[in-house]
Amino acid sequence: MQSGISVSPELQTAFTTFTTTPTQFCLPVTIQSERLTPLPPLAFTSPSNDFYASLPQLAGILEPKTPIYLLLRRPATIGTGELLALTYIPSNAGVRHKTLFAATRATLARELGTEKFAATIFATDEEEVVGEEAWREREAEQKNPSGRGVGGAAREELMGEKERELEAVRRAEEEARSGTPGRDIGIGGTFQRAAGSLFASGGTGGGASGMRIQMHVDEEVKAALGGLQMGGLVQLAIEVKSEAFKVAVAESGVDATAVQSHIPDNAPRYTFYHYPDSEVVIFIYTCPSGSSIRERMLYASSRMHALAMAEEQGLKISKKIEASSPDEISAERLQEEVQPPQHTGPSRGFARPRRPGR
Repeated sequence: MQSGISVSPELQTAFTTFTTTPTQFCLPVTIQSERLTPLPPLAFTSPSNDFYASLPQLAGILEPKTPIYLLLRRPATIGTGELLALTYIPSNAGVRHKTLFAATRATLARELGTEKFAATIFATDEEEVVGEEAWREREAEQKNPSGRGVGGAAREELMGEKERELEAVRRAEEEARSGTPGRDIGIGGTFQRAAGSLFASGGTGGGASGMRIQMHVDEEVKAALGGLQMGGLVQLAIEVKSEAFKVAVAESGVDATAVQSHIPDNAPRYTFYHYPDSEVVIFIYTCPSGSSIRERMLYASSRMHALAMAEEQGLKISKKIEASSPDEISAERLQEEVQPPQHTGPSRGFARPRRPGR
């Protein structure tokens, strides 16, 4: 998919300067007036051009709902010295912003010269951009693509128990986003179906935990989903102890402005909302950052089954939203999912991202 947006002469000039100035750490790029446009570059924060020490300053140019491109220099102290092209598209950004920046990502690298970049990176969370741990993981994976480190030990085998669980959560969430059930969920198991339940069975692969996730589905859940009408909202929770789907909320006549008030900010939930005066059913998966590892694992690895179960009850899911806070599920965002903005003229160009708190 191509967006029709191209690199501006100003960006070409700024990029030439960036490639020839070793003290420049980052060249931010945005989209303004249908052109890829540079923002003021950032210098390394230390005389030694320390990459990791310079990462925190990137937080000053990131906004939670504003996509941006970051061209980064990783100096020779880490490898041979290289440029990286990072695309940051927050998961709660507007649909048009997401589409435009994703569609223009390849154009940016191609017009500046793909051969000039050692890697292209995609991030949806601020910590993936400014966090040293995330960058060290990328470096380790680049050095050991098979995921094996010194002595041939798998990366998971070198982690502590908590780190293994967090890694399993990350991989399960990636699998859930891919929309393909029946594949490895990162803990040695695969999803299967059984009468009256949905479950993941543990495997015996190296580093696997053998964890078994069996999701019971009772008639109340099926009835609530099957009875969802226009303007209605059905929210499902997973009871961690019994690992069963439960109906948390089932209401009719819910205005779009009230949807976020039905979503808790301290636990994950699956919410099905039939947008008023439309045929659109929106699936909303919320997973607050403070949720326990067990909750995150259960919800991430059961997401596709919740969708499949809803479709079995006759629901046609038109849109899907993933968020970490109910505040992200505003009436404007819901309307944007149902009726995406059509105007794409120059007057809607992207302004320079503001610093957080302004």
